[in-house]
Order: sequence, then C-alpha cells, then structure tokens
Amino acid sequence: MSQMFDSQVSGQPMLREPPHAAEPAVKSIHMLRWWDYACFGLLTALTWTALVWCLAAWLTQVDWREHAVLLGSLTLLLAFNLSVQQCRWWSLLWMRRPLPRPARAGWRVGVATTFVPGAESLEMLEVTVQALVAMAYPHDTWVLDESDDARVQALCTRLGARHFSRKSLAHYQSARGRYQARSKHGNYNAWLAEHGFMHYDLFMNIDPDHVPASTFLLEVLGYFDDPKIGYVQVAQAYYNQAASFIARGAAEETYTYYSVIQMASYGLGIPIVTGCHTTHRMMALQQVGGFAPHDADDLLITLWYRAAGWQGVYVPTILAQGLTPVNWSGYLTQQRRWARSVLDIKFRVYPDLAKRLPRREQVLSCLHGLYYLRGLTTGIGIGLLAYMLVSGSVPRFLTDGTVWRFVGLGLALQGTEFYRQRFFLGGWAECGLHWRAGMLLLAKWPYLGLALLDVLRHRQPAYQLTPKVRTAAKPYPVMRAHLPIVILLGLSWLIGVAAHRPLPGFLHLWTAGLMLTSIALIATEWWPFPAPYDRMLWEVQAHGDLTHVRMSHHPAPGKVRASEP
Repeated sequence: MSQMFDSQVSGQPMLREPPHAAEPAVKSIHMLRWWDYACFGLLTALTWTALVWCLAAWLTQVDWREHAVLLGSLTLLLAFNLSVQQCRWWSLLWMRRPLPRPARAGWRVGVATTFVPGAESLEMLEVTVQALVAMAYPHDTWVLDESDDARVQALCTRLGARHFSRKSLAHYQSARGRYQARSKHGNYNAWLAEHGFMHYDLFMNIDPDHVPASTFLLEVLGYFDDPKIGYVQVAQAYYNQAASFIARGAAEETYTYYSVIQMASYGLGIPIVTGCHTTHRMMALQQVGGFAPHDADDLLITLWYRAAGWQGVYVPTILAQGLTPVNWSGYLTQQRRWARSVLDIKFRVYPDLAKRLPRREQVLSCLHGLYYLRGLTTGIGIGLLAYMLVSGSVPRFLTDGTVWRFVGLGLALQGTEFYRQRFFLGGWAECGLHWRAGMLLLAKWPYLGLALLDVLRHRQPAYQLTPKVRTAAKPYPVMRAHLPIVILLGLSWLIGVAAHRPLPGFLHLWTAGLMLTSIALIATEWWPFPAPYDRMLWEVQAHGDLTHVRMSHHPAPGKVRASEP
C-alpha cells in the first residue's frame, strides 16, 4: 500500500509518523466455537427444510397463469426478504474480533467533538467533555463550536479542553462541499486544516452526546502499530434506551448491526466507519481528503479508505454510549435522512468508486444498505393487498393451507434470530423478542419510501442534525404517513365486502391486523415523550456500569487460533 497522497487536498505538508520498529499485523480470532458450527448447521437445515416445504407448494400452485403478475410480484418480495435474512444468517461464519494490543507511548493524539448551540444541550456537552478529558493516555481534547459561544469557551477553559470555531473564518463556510456550513463534516474538516493535520498522528472524533469510557484510547491505539491500519471502529450503544419505547426500539434495531454484521464485515476485510465515534490515522485521513462531504460521510469515507488501500479494525466492545431518538419526529426524520444518504451513495457515488475496490468488496459494498429498500417492498405489498381486496382476485395459496407453511418458515427463521442474539454485545439485556423494533419498522416504511423518492428526484435537502433538545417540528408525522394507508385499506376492504368478493379469512385477518397496527401507531403520537436529553439517565447508567461492557462470549485465551484479518 502506498502511503503517498496529494498534499494539496488539505493544504498542509505531508504528515510523518514517529519512527518505531515494524510491528506484526493485527491478529484476529474466529467468533464461532466448535459447537456453534453444529448449532449453525442444525438451524440451517431446519430453515432450508421449511423453505423447501414452502416452495414445493408455492411453485406447484395451479393458478400461476391466472395470477401470474400477482404471484410473480409476491415471489419477488419473498425472495428479497429471504435474501436479506439469509445474508445476515450466513455472515455468522465470517465473524472475527481482533486480539487486544497495548497502546504504546509516543503517539500525538487529538480528540474532538462538535457542538451546535441551540440544537444540542450545553449540559450534555459538559458530561462528554469531562469524560473526554479524563480518558487515559496523553491527548488534547477539542470542542469544535459552530457558534463561537462564550459559554462553550468558558466550559472548555474550566474542564481543560481546547476551543475552536470556524464562525469568523469565511473560507470554511461554504454552501456545499468539504467545508459546508453547519455540517459535522465541514466543522471537522475546518479544524483538520487549521490544527489537526499539523499537530497529531492519530485522531478520535466523537459526537457530543456520546460519553466514552476512560479506557477508550487504551483499547484502540495499539492497533495503529500495524502501518496498514487507517482507522479503528468500536461499537455504538445508547444509555437512554429506557427513555421511551421508541428509544428502546431504535436501540433494538442496532443490536445485530454492531455485533454480527460489523464483526462479519471485519472478518471479510471491510469494517464500516460509524460517524458517532471513530479513531483515524491522520496520514490516512489526509490522503483521502478529510471527512467526506456527504450526509453519509461515514459510509463514504469507508469506501475512500478501502479504495486508497487502508485497512480498518472493528473492536466489538462498548466503549462509549450516546443518545438515540426518543420521539417520533426525531426518529422518523433521522431514518429518512439515513436512508436517503445511503441510497444516494449506492445510486450516484458507488458505481464510479467501485472500480477502485477489489471484487469481493464490490459485492459486499453493494449489499450494504439493502435494508433501506424496505420502504419500496412494503409499499408494493400494501398495494397488492388492496388490489386483492377490491378485485377478489386471490391466489389459492391463501385458501389451500399453503400460507400456514409460511407461518412455519417464519417460526424457523425466528429461531435463527434468537440464536444470533448469543453474539449481541450487551448480553442478556439485548436478547428477547424485539417487538418494539418491529413496530418502528412498520411505522417508518413510508419514510423509507420517501427517501428513495428523494434520491430518484435528485432532491438534496439541507443538512440536518438530530436535535438533542426539544425543538419545534411538523406535528403528527405518523398520522400523516399512516392515515392514508388506513383509508386505502379500509375503502378497499369495504368495496370488496360490498361487492361480495370471495375473500378468504386470512385476508380479512391480515387487513385488520395492518389497519389496527397503523391506528395504534397513530395513537401513540398523543403520548407524552421525554426530552431528547436527560442527564439523570446517564447518571443511572454511569453508576450501574462505570466502564465499558465486554462481550460475555469472548473465547478463552489459548483456546482459539489467531490469524491475520
């Protein structure tokens, strides 16, 4: 891998790292033990037996010619959802974690968090900065203040942090691009150009709502002794999960990603950068031009790192905890923004960038983010249901018992989901039937569909932060999305019944279930939701768990074979 780069990207001289003896490559270990392979094989056999049992009835339906379009569409929807589930299931075989490495002395380390007064709580920032300053290992802590607020300056002085603001620097205030005003990537890039690239070898960025453990730097810096490592990513977790059922459900949605998916991505050579907190080698960060000017800057910089030949490490340990949205407005706005930004990369950026990636990483990068197409697939499913209700054109599988075979397949797939929970990072606290995450998926699918439309229409909304304080927002986001669905299904159902269509009982049950679920979601908008930030939740978490949570299923030393990633 070449370590040369275009120094004109940042306007700074080329970085030089402190001399040190060559270190061996980062070693990693497989997560599965011998009996995991046995369990994996049994559950795979059960799932595929159920699938073959379903397909045997599905593909031999006698009304394929009569309902070719309907059955074909349902088949594509089924194939999409099964493919996503099976990709996640088979990824277990590639899960790895790196062996710990001690952090050697001598690195010049900079740590920075951003802050936007009015959108983020000063009290929240104080908790984060206190924890940043207290981290073990010599480092400088910076607060990158968008508004050059006197209160933030005073807080930095009192806590021993350094203060930076680009507010008076017009050349770092562009409408778009690398120095976009009031954007996280623009704030970081301005600081990198003014201070970071000149003074530090390693750099840790962290969101102002995430509070790190005192051992954070000690856990990650050792991996940079391998000169091929450009970034180290650790797991993301939330300390406000108990704030509301939305907060808990949003956290449940992430359990698989920050355990199974990220460990498998690391095993396959492409761990994904997560914007909440990442540690970078300055040499690598400068080579790729700093933080990517995109809403999904973390995903894009991952691709940039890999295209430039840099490797990453994923540490499956909870070393910092932050905030997740607690109400519908914050959650749905965040999900639409995330979906739009990821799909924009897939459709507009990735095709050109893929040419610079190895073939395996081209495939993996293409598969990443398929989840956000569920807005489209769910919308198609709702449309097909309305069509069946109005027309009475119902395939035989809804009346001949085939549908119950798919219920059995669903139970088998749920068994694999329960088994995957063995690898969740938070132990038993994260296990169970994640019904809240299921409710959130049903609530947000229209917004995922809108995100896809944003991309197809080339719509570029202004950069948005997820507010950490109470702010005014458009009221009733769930009702605005789901009331039309309730009306559509209700009218379709009424037309079908009034016209005496031969609708099977399962179709009535399916329709009633969807309508009642949408109505229940709408009703929750009148619930009292807490403020986005509540210091008491952090205090409770800090007293219950003062340091990071380690995985309870780590293999015992000496019982595993180490190898390079």
